[in-house]
Amino acid sequence: MVSRKNPISDADAAIKTLDLLQELVWALQSRESSDLLSGVSHLRQLAMKDRTERRAHDKRLPVHARQRDLKALVGSMPLVLADAELFPSNEDIAKFAVEALQISIARWEKRSRYEMIGMLVMESMNASPQRLREVGRLLNKISDESESMAQIKLNSRQTGFTWNEAIRSLSTSVE
Repeated sequence: MVSRKNPISDADAAIKTLDLLQELVWALQSRESSDLLSGVSHLRQLAMKDRTERRAHDKRLPVHARQRDLKALVGSMPLVLADAELFPSNEDIAKFAVEALQISIARWEKRSRYEMIGMLVMESMNASPQRLREVGRLLNKISDESESMAQIKLNSRQTGFTWNEAIRSLSTSVE
C-alpha cells in the first residue's frame, strides 16, 4: 500500500502565504527604510560589478583557446562515446551528457546511439569554456591511455558512479 501526503487545500495555502506576508511586513517595519534602500543598493552594485567582471574575463579568453578546447572535446567525444563497453546503453550516454556537459537529450530512449553522439558533438559547442576544457581533457585522457579507459570502465559499473567525479579525479591527474 502506497501512502500519499494529503494535498494542501487552496485555503491552507492562502493562509500560509498570508502568514508569510504578515511576517515579512513586520520584518520590514522593524527596519529603517533608509537601511533597506541602502542594502538593496549595495547588493545591486555587487551584482553589477560581478557581471561586469565576468564579461571582461570572458572577453579576455582568446578565441583560439576556446577553439582548441572545442577541437579536443569534439575530436575525442565520438571515439569514447561509441565504446559500447563504457557506454552500453543510450541511457549511459544520456547520463554522461547531463552530468559532464549539462546537456539534456530529449527522448534519448527513442534515438539511435549515433544520433545521440552527433547531437552531443553539436550541442557541446554551447558549453562553457571551463566545461569544454575539463571534459575535453577527460575524454582525451580516456581515449589516449588504455589504463585510464580501463579504470573508468571499471568505476562506471559501480553503483554511485558519476561522471562529475570522474572528471574531477582525472583532471587533477592531468594537470
